[in-house]
Order: sequence, then C-alpha cells, then structure tokens
Amino acid sequence: MKPDHVTPCRQFLHPGEVLWEARQYTEYPDLPLVPAQLRAPRQRSARKKGILGALGEVLDKASRPPSGTAGSGPGGRLLDNRLVNNPVTRVVGTVAENLNEARENIEDAVDDAANRALFGTTMEGDWASMAGRFLVQVTNAGGSPQHQALTDRRLFVLTDHASGWRERPPELEVAAQVQLSNIAELRPRPRAVFPRGRFDLVFVDGSWLALCCSFQEDMEAMVGAFRGR
Repeated sequence: MKPDHVTPCRQFLHPGEVLWEARQYTEYPDLPLVPAQLRAPRQRSARKKGILGALGEVLDKASRPPSGTAGSGPGGRLLDNRLVNNPVTRVVGTVAENLNEARENIEDAVDDAANRALFGTTMEGDWASMAGRFLVQVTNAGGSPQHQALTDRRLFVLTDHASGWRERPPELEVAAQVQLSNIAELRPRPRAVFPRGRFDLVFVDGSWLALCCSFQEDMEAMVGAFRGR
C-alpha cells in the first residue's frame, strides 16, 4: 500500500485552493550546500542545552593535559617554543600543508566530476535567484522533507519535525513554496541521470533546481498535473 501524501497536504491548503497532486518528496543527491552565512541558527530546547553544556564540561576536562607531563614545565615549554619557531620547521610545515591542501583539492575535483556524471547538474542560478532562495528555505526549515504538492496556486514542500528514536505523530510545516505564476516549467529528467524520479523546478527568472520523487510514475504525475493546468 502506497503512503498517503494527499491527507497531510490537504491540511495546508488555503480556502478555495485546489490540490492537483501530492507525492513524496525525496531530496535529490548532490544538491549544493547552502553557505553558512545563509543558514538560520538552529533553536535548541532548554533540556538539550543543558545536556550539551554538561557534555562540553566533560570534554573540556578530558582535553586538559595532566599536571607533570613532559613539556608542561619551563624546560618543556622552552623546547616546544624552539621547535615551533625554528625556520626549518616552519618551512617544512608550510610545504606539507600546501601539499595536503592540493591533494584535497584534487580529490574534491574528482568527486565533483564523478557526481556530475552520475547525477548531472543539480541547480542553475546563484543564491539570490529563485532556485537559490527556494533551496535555502527548504534547508533552513529543518526537519525531514516528506511531501510535495502542486495546487492551482502554488507548489509547496512539507517537512516533518518529529524526529528521534521514538515513533511520534508527524509535526508538519511548510518548508518552502512558490506561486504557480513564478514557475516556468516542471521539466522531467528520467533518462538523463539517476534516480529516475528527478524533475527540474524551472523558475521564470531562468534559474532551476532538481527536485525528486521516489518513483518515476510519481514524477510524471507531478509534471503532467502542471502541464495540464
């Protein structure tokens, strides 16, 4: 039996709004990471703050060097300072750091090329574009995006904030939405890349973002509803 996505989405319809399609939202692989400066700070409960504070104290104590260890006396500090300030040591350290950074850059470039070959390009547009702002909204909403719906007015994504090991009723809210008038196209991409449920949300400013359904038939239902409006 397929999961019910219609009932959760109906709760968020505006008066007079007509639901065309509701399907599972699956985060497409290799989407760009939202920069730290655009991420909203996470709100923690008082209980979580207390637990994290206690853990921080424990880790802080564990990281302090025990008294009387080598290098903690005057002689040890002098030896450490001479080693650190030695010109040869600094040069070797700089060269090693540059080599390590160059290797990481090469590895990142190889990974990026492999991901593009497997998943294709996943977004077009900067963070000020409609696609960029949509992805920022989904990311900052937090939780686990579960449903996506297309209506006669908009496309919206619902995220679930009920998390943890215990089963709880869903805590849904709208993660992001875009008015139908701002959507140029829902472009199917079933054969170009993996997985087959991908489609691109194309905005009127020319930017676009890869969205995804669990199955190709779900993607086709979303695209078909948009094209048949």
